[in-house]
Amino acid sequence: MSNLDIDVFKAWKRVETSISDASVQAAIDTAEEAIDQHCGRTFVVAGAAAARVFRAPNDRCSVIDIYDCTTVTAVTDNGSTISASNYQLEPLNGLSTWGETVPYTAIRLLGGGVWSYEYDKATISITATWGWSAMPARYTEAVKILTADILDNRDIRNGVIGFTDYAGIRVRENPVVSSLLSKFVRARAFGVA
Repeated sequence: MSNLDIDVFKAWKRVETSISDASVQAAIDTAEEAIDQHCGRTFVVAGAAAARVFRAPNDRCSVIDIYDCTTVTAVTDNGSTISASNYQLEPLNGLSTWGETVPYTAIRLLGGGVWSYEYDKATISITATWGWSAMPARYTEAVKILTADILDNRDIRNGVIGFTDYAGIRVRENPVVSSLLSKFVRARAFGVA
């Protein structure tokens, strides 16, 4: 299900009537999928609580990355229930470093504990409301802009949008979209532990 309504987009873009709703919806879906992939997360409004499983990356891990969530109601590690007083959700207070309300993306065991580790086995179960409390305005605007770019590019062939006396002019990444999404990109560290 799309986060951006077709009519909201059409009013924002002032879309000509020759473009079908199906084409607009396909462009919205494509933009949202591309943004999710670029950011390494799925932007959805949190719904009913559900359990998901995770695994610790190594045997010394006290913090694990989790999917975006607004609340956590139960945590088990290798079948044992972890009390809420024995873990903390991060970022603390559900606030980013710039003070914006964001979902929790990590869970830390307190008191020097480490998560159970079994090679390639998901031993941690977390029941939570997965997603965001509301769609961030920057995300919604990025979807609108990228959707407009997708629709505007429907007549472009081989990435060339025009020609000068010397060469073709190619399509480039939209810097406004990149800027709007920059703080939503999930960082991943790679290396030898």
